[in-house]
Amino acid sequence: MKNYIKYYIQMLSSSKFIRKGKCLRCGACCRNILLYIEDEPIKTQEQFESVKEWDKHYCSFYISGRSETGALLFTCREIGDDNLCKVYHFRGLGCRNYPKVNSKFLINGGKPLDGCGYYFEADKPFKCYLKNS
Repeated sequence: MKNYIKYYIQMLSSSKFIRKGKCLRCGACCRNILLYIEDEPIKTQEQFESVKEWDKHYCSFYISGRSETGALLFTCREIGDDNLCKVYHFRGLGCRNYPKVNSKFLINGGKPLDGCGYYFEADKPFKCYLKNS
């Protein structure tokens, strides 16, 4: 429940960026996932086992590699060979809102995975923000 409350607070106070585009059904986002504990990527098997205890949605993932920064990479157990979700109508909030608008991530040069049909734009031109200051 705590995660859902935190999620909705973040949604209400979200950034000035807008997600645009559409899913191209390549499946890359379901096979190269970084999972986080309190804004830090999961880096150990022990952390992953711990987070699965308090949020059962994490049981849908398995460790599939490690990023260049040392964070664990995960793959969803529900992705089919056709790159479609086998439990699409019952997927979690993280999946429903991928890719999530995250100002900190975008300002630091983050972007959706290569080949993803989604992209981000500012909600209005930069010069409009200057007029308000």
